[in-house]
Amino acid sequence: MFDWNDLRYFLELGRRGTLSAAALRLGVDHTTVARRIAALEDQLDVSLFDRENRAYHLNENGRRLLAHAEKMEAGSFALLDEIAPAPGGPSGTVRLATPEAFGSQFLARHCMSFHNHNPGIALELVAETRSLNFSRRDADAAITLAPPSHGRVVSEKIADYRLRLYAAPSYLQRHPPIVRLPDLKQHHFIWYVEDLLPLPELQMLDKAISDPTVIFRTTSVTGQAHAAEAGLGIALLPCYLADRMKGLTTVLPNELSVLRDLWLVVHAELRPELHIDRMCQFLSALVASERRALLGVT
Repeated sequence: MFDWNDLRYFLELGRRGTLSAAALRLGVDHTTVARRIAALEDQLDVSLFDRENRAYHLNENGRRLLAHAEKMEAGSFALLDEIAPAPGGPSGTVRLATPEAFGSQFLARHCMSFHNHNPGIALELVAETRSLNFSRRDADAAITLAPPSHGRVVSEKIADYRLRLYAAPSYLQRHPPIVRLPDLKQHHFIWYVEDLLPLPELQMLDKAISDPTVIFRTTSVTGQAHAAEAGLGIALLPCYLADRMKGLTTVLPNELSVLRDLWLVVHAELRPELHIDRMCQFLSALVASERRALLGVT
């Protein structure tokens, strides 16, 4: 039976891709990471990574193990929530800005876990999809779709998330069948108000579908999802939001999907603060344990 600690090293190397990046996250030397990975591969009698210069890429065996290791990691977080809430620790207030749907429909569901482990930290969630001015201190930290181009910040990509087309069964029953991408020309879409599009990274619908017929627009992703659920049209939505809505079903999921980045951005001078570091650790662990939901993997 292999050691869970070896799986921790495997998870970090699989996510970071280099020994140095994994070592930095784990607080050890890169030779320790290499040694623990070698021990794990010896115990399993398989290779888990393809090496290319200094980069480590998961091979087929590694990808299979990753799925199981992430389930074990998520289970350990749940167990800690139930039996070992932290009685103390750092204190302070963290103002975290996120895209609207990510904050209100994904992160807010997991804030109880953060509080259980960090009762002295007050988390202020600003769930608004807009450009931030870090020099004005709009927030202490942020989840963004791209790293900032300026400002004294520390940025780290922490996850990918997927968007797919969704519609209500009632809409699909009333309209022509959708078998292939050209069939979408006959359908109605729900999207952002173009001249109020909060971030350039959200200019996705026209790139995914040529000249869509948009009949309803709203600046709220949650509003788009509810309009689609009501049967108004088809919406391009994050899987972490739409897959939880029983009134929605995917449309051409194998033919059309959009993959986007999630970045964790923190003021450089605040990053060493213990209460900020706890929040960063929590977010990194959370998106790792919820990777399948973010990518729409059932």
